Amino acid sequence: MFGPFGWRTRLRTAACFICLTLLHFAISSGAQGDEPIEIVLALHPARIDPFAPPPRLLPADPDLKPGNAAVVLNGLFAERLGVVLSWRENSNEVAVLPVGDPRIAAFSVESMIPDMIRAGRIRDADWNHPFRDDLANVYLGDMQTARMMVSYKLTIWIKQKLAEHDLAAAEEGIRTQLACARHIGDTPFLLTGLYAQSAGRLALDNLEYLISEPGCPNYRWSLSVLPPLLFDSTSALEWQARHLTLSLPTAKNGLPAVDDVRSWQHISSEYFDFVGDPKNPLAVDQRAELIARLAPFGREELVRLEIVSADAADTLSPEAAVMRWLLPHFVEIGRRATSAWSLPPNDAVRKLQAIDRDGADFESRFDGWSMFGSNNLHSYLLARSFSRRTAMLETVESLRHHAATHDGELPVTLADLEYAARRDPVAGLPFTYVRGDKPTTASLSMPDIPGLPDDSQQRRTYTIEMLSP
Repeated sequence: MFGPFGWRTRLRTAACFICLTLLHFAISSGAQGDEPIEIVLALHPARIDPFAPPPRLLPADPDLKPGNAAVVLNGLFAERLGVVLSWRENSNEVAVLPVGDPRIAAFSVESMIPDMIRAGRIRDADWNHPFRDDLANVYLGDMQTARMMVSYKLTIWIKQKLAEHDLAAAEEGIRTQLACARHIGDTPFLLTGLYAQSAGRLALDNLEYLISEPGCPNYRWSLSVLPPLLFDSTSALEWQARHLTLSLPTAKNGLPAVDDVRSWQHISSEYFDFVGDPKNPLAVDQRAELIARLAPFGREELVRLEIVSADAADTLSPEAAVMRWLLPHFVEIGRRATSAWSLPPNDAVRKLQAIDRDGADFESRFDGWSMFGSNNLHSYLLARSFSRRTAMLETVESLRHHAATHDGELPVTLADLEYAARRDPVAGLPFTYVRGDKPTTASLSMPDIPGLPDDSQQRRTYTIEMLSP
């Protein structure tokens, strides 16, 4: 299959646009199979004290200091390269192990923690990417390294502290993880935004462990003030819409006239160089054959969109017919996606499904050659899963408060809670709650998203047992 799935040695910003079909493999937090994720939570009741300063899961803005967190995070890897190379196991493999596993205890990350905590307490992060001047050669490897440290190294340290029952340190680790995740999302690329959301979901994984510890405070208020996204989705989508055009030197300052044959040949060549697989590039004759197959469709679309007349379309070179339609169409898909993300979730899901269907319909006409992908909805759900889980954990904390004020018993229904349960922010429906045979047991599940009967990879279910106060 042809298509823009090639990764370059330097993770160019093309990856933000052309590799989204692979994101659920690359950035998901934890395993995501075909079944909903089921978590057993053995919890201790914890009262919400409305008069006590609540614990924070993100630093309060007045507590943040001036500086550049990106410099601190980038320096961590360079300064400790020898330590990194000495690790016998990959940190992502160790990070998913349960608290108390001896491999977690043996994994040395302590030297990195002070600087990561310091980075989390800095207000800004400037990654110094020249995306306004040289978009084609933006280097995203530093973001991948930062994500590895924030997601996995911090998770290992948090689990080490949980095994030691040092709840204050574990809370500090989760707070740092969320703060640094926000720094990772501080570049206007959708890929790095989804990296940030991935790190945020890992922080919520760690919070599940923390609230299971005896003596853990109630985090309901702390969860209620977390942002739904850890990056600016509008900026990310607007830049993504223009990534391809801005990354082709001949097209960066505007598209040439439709009859400029030489310029369109240059643009076509730059396009295939940019999106192709450097290890298995298309030969010149393969490129020409593909352009020849796409040219009739390009001419048809240019006429339909009234960009050129039918007579003029017949005179266009194959490269002009394809690229003059293709590049603006990329931008238009981006505009549609940007608009969809700003809608209420039910409308956003419906619009993004339509965008993905259009991409799939196009691919089916050309032997599956993947030009647009069909994963806009998947990216949206990956990003929004953070807010779904935040709302769900907020409900868990309301349940812990109820148990603390009702002799350890859980409510019959969520309507009985003193602190009302939020609805699932994406599905727009209440969480599914069923109290068990014992008044100290219950299940809490995410509802199906309307219009998505098979969103099992996004759903989460808690089996809750409330332990003795």
